[in-house]
Order: sequence, then C-alpha cells, then structure tokens
Amino acid sequence: MAHKKPQRACAALMQAELDRISTALPSLDSFSLPCKLVLQRLHFLSWQEKVLLIAQVRDKEDFLSLGLAEVESFLYRSVHAQLPDMARVWEQAERDAEYVGRLGAKFICVTEKEYPPLLREIHRAPFGLFVRGDTRSLSWPSVTMVGTRMPTWTGVRAAVRLARETADAGFCVVSGLARGIDASVHRGALQSGASPTIAVLPCGLDRVYPPSNASLAAAMLGNGGCLVTEYPPGVSLDRYRFPERNRILAGLSGLTLVIEAPERSGALITAELALSEGRDVAIAAVCLGSSRNAGADALAREGACAVHGGDGIVALFHGAGVWDWAFEKKRYRQPQSKEF
Repeated sequence: MAHKKPQRACAALMQAELDRISTALPSLDSFSLPCKLVLQRLHFLSWQEKVLLIAQVRDKEDFLSLGLAEVESFLYRSVHAQLPDMARVWEQAERDAEYVGRLGAKFICVTEKEYPPLLREIHRAPFGLFVRGDTRSLSWPSVTMVGTRMPTWTGVRAAVRLARETADAGFCVVSGLARGIDASVHRGALQSGASPTIAVLPCGLDRVYPPSNASLAAAMLGNGGCLVTEYPPGVSLDRYRFPERNRILAGLSGLTLVIEAPERSGALITAELALSEGRDVAIAAVCLGSSRNAGADALAREGACAVHGGDGIVALFHGAGVWDWAFEKKRYRQPQSKEF
C-alpha cells in the first residue's frame, strides 16, 4: 500500500497546478495557432490540462513526439483514451488554421481576454471557441433564450417580443439558431437592433444549421453579432453534440429563459445545466399552460420565475423581486419525443 502515497502526492500536486492555472490564466500568445488548434482536437483533456500540455508542444515536432506515456507523465494521471494518429491531427489543425483565416473568423483560447468570463467558470469549459463575427459581443451582459422547435403561435410571439425587449434593455440575446423558438428569439433581437445576438452552433463554422436559417445568421453578423462553436471546421452534426452545445448556451449567460418547451425538450437540458452551474432560470409567463409547454410548466411548479416582459428580465439581473407563483394546473399530457 505504500506505493499509493507517492501517487496521491503527485495527484495533489497536479491538482494544485491545475487550480493555479484556473486562477492565473497564463498567456498563450507566444504559441502558434496550429499549436492551439491541435489541442482543441484532444477532447479527452480538460482545458487546464491542455494549457499545461501546450508548454510541451511548441511546434509540430514536439507534438508528433507525444505518445500516451508522455501525456500521462506530464499530467501525472492515467489517460483512459486511445491517442489518435498525431500526424493526422496536426494536419487537421493546420487546415483549421487556414480555414479560420480564409473565413475571417477567430479562435479564442480560454486564457484570452475575449473569452467569455462566465463560460470559463463552468464545468468542462471549452479550451477555445471558433467565432465568426464581432467578438466584442461576447463581452456583453447576456440572456440565453431557448425553447421547442415546434412552438405554438403564442410561443413564437412571446419569443420575438421578449428578445426584442431584452435587446432594447441592452442585453445580448443568446440562442441556438434552431427552427422555432431559437430562430424567433434571434429575429426579435434583430428587430430591436440595439444589442447583438449570438448563436451557438452544434457543428463547425463551415456550415449553418439548419441551412434554412443561413440568411438569419447573415443578418445577425451584419448587426454586430456572432456565430460561436467549440467544434473545428468539418465537424458534422451528431445527436450528442446538441446537449454538448447546450452547456455553452447555459454557460454564456447568468440567466436562461425557457420560453416554451414540452416535457422532453432539449431546452430543459439547457435549463438543468444552467441550474447545475448556479445560474438563474426563468420561464415565459404568457406560455404557461400552452399545449407545447409541459416542460416549462414543470419548471414553474419547481420555483422558476415567470417573467412577463423585458422589464422582468432586467429586474432579475438587479435582484428585484419579480417572482410569479401563479400556475393553473392543466390536464396530464403524454410524454413527447425527445428534442435537442
């Protein structure tokens, strides 16, 4: 059993080092873009571990010499993953860097000032973000708004109005660019024009999902907003990427507003992630009891604040008492198919 003491000591020292990185945020300005992008593709490492490891991979030669044993020796822990073909990963990173430059996009590392500070605080924060558009929008105070892809007209109107009033009040509106509530939210923010709106994508920047919202995405970029993703160019859509994307939606803002969501809506995943990070969650009062709102109705019964307009959202940010406990119980609804 004595051999475990040095292991525990090493683990404690490594954790102290990772905690120091989280607090000190060492600069990565001296490292090339491919060096940063190649670590972005090593998904089995935390961002703190990537910051620690990048000191060992200042160029292509250093990276190609890495093996599993070397990675484990640097991190003082076992890595329960199979290393990919490192030469292929470096080539992908070089293509990523070329594409980012050609698109006029930017890769923002977790240690950079432009990286959203609230996002850095979450569990499993992305090591970096690919951003297309005005990166200054990432520093605005923001509200995340989510909901079903198949809303009622009440939900659509509520999404547009609440987003417009929130943008009028000076808040950036964050959503996922999906059909339904997400798209309505972005359109409402654009109607205001007073504040930018941000879309978090579940794929690489080389595509807009869904393609039918390409013109909406272009309008957002034209109004000072941006498209954000943690995924490198060429990464396709998979179902598991939607919940992964949702943690960024929840992490970008101090408040997540669920406008209209059925019982198994992916919007509820975003709300759960926000709550797990100690963020506020609210629901749209006007949608209570609607035929597509069983999930948000449940949040109301559990104590989520019901907001009526942009003034209520502003009040939440300032800590005012805007709680609305009124809820009319409706008949039981059968569970619906899972949405992401």
